[in-house]
Amino acid sequence: MEIKTTNYGVCKVKKHKYQNNGNLALSLIDETGQPVVNITTNVFPMNENEFCANYYNMGATLWQDVVASGLFKQTGETVPSGYCDYPVCVLLVDID
Repeated sequence: MEIKTTNYGVCKVKKHKYQNNGNLALSLIDETGQPVVNITTNVFPMNENEFCANYYNMGATLWQDVVASGLFKQTGETVPSGYCDYPVCVLLVDID
């Protein structure tokens, strides 16, 4: 899947798994193949296709670009970790 971003052009979403618990991991990669941001963060084991959004490390503009893509929906739940509350999301798009 590709996402048009305000500051990084068209980026691809790369799907993989966190090694320690198999959680869904999503990364945003720019047109040159360089990583832009991890869309997900690994707080604790979650259900398949669920993830905690890495909102605090991507900035408001990039977050809005990712949300507008339709890649996922927010559940309305949050998960506390340290001083942050991460939004719980469900992947809506099948990514190879």
